[in-house]
Amino acid sequence: SKWFYVARHRVKGDRRLNGREFGVRSRRSGGRVLMRLLVREMHSQQVCREIAIGCFHPNSKGVRKGDPLPEAEDVREVWMAVRWSTEADDNKPTLDLRKEGYDYEGVVDNFLMQKRRILDYGSMGSALGHRKAVNNENVRAIFGDQPPMTTVDLHEDEIAEILKTNGAKKFAALPALMLLKLFLFSK
Repeated sequence: SKWFYVARHRVKGDRRLNGREFGVRSRRSGGRVLMRLLVREMHSQQVCREIAIGCFHPNSKGVRKGDPLPEAEDVREVWMAVRWSTEADDNKPTLDLRKEGYDYEGVVDNFLMQKRRILDYGSMGSALGHRKAVNNENVRAIFGDQPPMTTVDLHEDEIAEILKTNGAKKFAALPALMLLKLFLFSK
């Protein structure tokens, strides 16, 4: 199944994302996959969603053409991608986008889709946005060359309860940052 890039956030001046431990120190550094989150079905224990969150420097070679922008030196682009597991004969997953509160799948899918109603690979197919593609020249600048910093394995009911508890906070509009704060930066 395909990865859908459901969120991109431009973050300015965050010491964790600009530092060596959690982020991308400079435009010469490669990007980084910060977190991998596996969501399992409660009954079958099969992975039903895989979420990846990473960051990169917007002035990196291969990302930005031409001279770097000085005002973007302390900015990092944070992206979040989701891959839903599908049956062998399905091209696209079936999402549960009913009003929240019905079941765990609905809570998780509504959070991941951020008010979108359909999956569109044309507009959700790249960490750089829908007009630019990741290619051999910029793949290291976006994803880096290291494994994810952390992997979190949760069941649907666990992640749904976490999202319900934290959904009213200001980070709910920035899903990738909320998940990073809960599972990576809190360590």
